[in-house]
Amino acid sequence: MRLLLDTQILIWWLVDDARLRQDTRELLSSNPCVVSVASVWEVAIKHRLGKLPIDPTRFRQEALTAGATLLPILDHHAIETAHLPAIHADPFDRLLIAQARVEGLMAVSADQQWQHYGVSLHPA
Repeated sequence: MRLLLDTQILIWWLVDDARLRQDTRELLSSNPCVVSVASVWEVAIKHRLGKLPIDPTRFRQEALTAGATLLPILDHHAIETAHLPAIHADPFDRLLIAQARVEGLMAVSADQQWQHYGVSLHPA
């Protein structure tokens, strides 16, 4: 099964953050992981605003070095966001959820709201 990682989960994985549970670490290391270009964009914005110390180039490179593949943002991913219930206001999360739905990926997120979107989810 291919896993689509929430931005926060990928950051935790890359910096070996203790908040990432052991079962999630095992899942990530034993399955192909996908990182959305939306996550790179989110990191770029938060880095520019001073909310994240990691820059987007390093974030992308470390994800690729860790074995993840990049998932581009396609038109049908954007269209799918219009079909999601209005539970979550974060546009990046909504796009990641839409990508997981369209691509048939299991999402990995610590955000409990993701479970209400009818997407296969591993709660991290």
